[in-house]
Amino acid sequence: MPPPTVRRATPDDAPFLAWVVLASARSHLPRGFWDLLVPEGEAERLAFAERLLLAEEPSWWHWSLFWIAEREGRPGAALSGFDPTQLAPPNASVPAAAGACGMGREQLAAAFARCAPAFACFHEPTPGAWIVESVATRPEARGAGLGAALVEHVLAEGREQGHSLAQLSLMIGNAPAQRLYERHGFAISAEKRDPGFENALGCPGIALMSRRL
Repeated sequence: MPPPTVRRATPDDAPFLAWVVLASARSHLPRGFWDLLVPEGEAERLAFAERLLLAEEPSWWHWSLFWIAEREGRPGAALSGFDPTQLAPPNASVPAAAGACGMGREQLAAAFARCAPAFACFHEPTPGAWIVESVATRPEARGAGLGAALVEHVLAEGREQGHSLAQLSLMIGNAPAQRLYERHGFAISAEKRDPGFENALGCPGIALMSRRL
């Protein structure tokens, strides 16, 4: 089987990337952060993710940060890589997208209250780190090397940008993803666990994985 094609995303990929954003946050679990933030339904969550992807001010979820792996022209997996110091922080970009989707002040406050358990396990990036984020593969495309090709590609990009450290977050208990990252030199460097996080999402917390570039 020939290797997958890896290409930079375009704005036209936003519908696929919206699925990637939701799926990556869910990891191996039934729900993730975006399910807590936007509980109305999947269509509403996808619309919210597209707002983030296509926002004028780039954030952690902007389309321009993504790489897509595909076979025969069909996207099967994607991830993003970025220097977080060059982007709008999540605490600014998420409220902006919420407002663009018509979420009022009271609705936004209630949404963030629902998400409070998740915040307890988020990791702050190490200064100077190249961040790998929003990694997901379509179920029918798994096992074909798409994820590995993307990880290799985004690590090379980080080195080209002058970074010496790469980091990513992993839901504790996602063994297949952990094995993939370990094969590419990552190791767990920190963990955050919280009972409220486990009650809300179904796993103990989030691990931070790091590797030198």
